[in-house]
Amino acid sequence: MSRSLVRTLIPLAALLGAASLVQSAVAGSATSVSGSSVTGVKVVRDTAGTSIGSTTFEDLPEASTTVKIPAGTRALILARFSAESLCLGPSGSPEVCSVRILIGGQEAEPASGSDFAFDSSNGGADGPYSWEGHSMDRSSGPLGPGTYIVKVQAKVTLVGGAFGLDDWSLTVERVRV
Repeated sequence: MSRSLVRTLIPLAALLGAASLVQSAVAGSATSVSGSSVTGVKVVRDTAGTSIGSTTFEDLPEASTTVKIPAGTRALILARFSAESLCLGPSGSPEVCSVRILIGGQEAEPASGSDFAFDSSNGGADGPYSWEGHSMDRSSGPLGPGTYIVKVQAKVTLVGGAFGLDDWSLTVERVRV
């Protein structure tokens, strides 16, 4: 094995070891829900690029839809978001760019807020040609009858950072419980 490969693998192994310690420390927090059949699907998509520079979550323009759960029923709402993304820190600094999905005004599960890195700047090494495809799945429910707005929000970590989202798709499914 080459020395440069070893120098790369040792920090990676240390990082993975720390990640497994964190995972075991929070074991038991997983939840499980199930449904019987998909009763509705909505897809919203766009090829126009959007740049986010806010350090607080803001709505991704047009990345929203509504889901109605009829009276006398309960449902899960499943939401998938995918996009081509670019995350750049100010002056080449490391940056983390986050995305979340709200369902009925609440962050969908798993609700991890800023802890979910949709993209990052690779320690400040990414540049204007570092666009990549990323995705996430979230869910909410079982929910009772009503109309629920499903929307995507995004933010950067550092003031002066930039988060580009392009060629995105939001797929929302209603599943009978």
